Amino acid sequence: MLKLRRYQAADKLVIWRLHRLAIGDIDLNPRYKYPWEKDLDDIETTYLEGGDFLIGEIMGKIVAMGAFRKINNETAEIKRMRVHPDFQRRGFGRIILEELETRAKKMGYKKMVMDTSEKWIHAQNFYIKNGYKETGRKVLHKRYHAIYYEKDLK
Repeated sequence: MLKLRRYQAADKLVIWRLHRLAIGDIDLNPRYKYPWEKDLDDIETTYLEGGDFLIGEIMGKIVAMGAFRKINNETAEIKRMRVHPDFQRRGFGRIILEELETRAKKMGYKKMVMDTSEKWIHAQNFYIKNGYKETGRKVLHKRYHAIYYEKDLK
């Protein structure tokens, strides 16, 4: 059974490991911190002020995570949805996503937006299956071609 809780500062190193493990298929240098990862160095400010960052645990081991942050008074952005490869396809991503959407609604957000990579077909299918609609595409980096999605929370 997946237990959800809010991020704590002591989780930082494990979060970094889970993040890198879960995105390993985009061929990153594991010793380099990329500019688009700087949010993971300041989770408290980036996510906990106007958003949330959830941790999913099984028997005390962090196996999943997900977050949202404020874009404006009506829109929040889903970020850092990760599930350890050994625990994928068990519904943990859906559990975290639904809880993030519930928390965002309670905070007054009316819409969620997010992006994923063209390479991550499973992530694209996951978001579409959970009610997200594609809104556009953009090349953000030579290795990251983004697909943008949104969902009304009403």
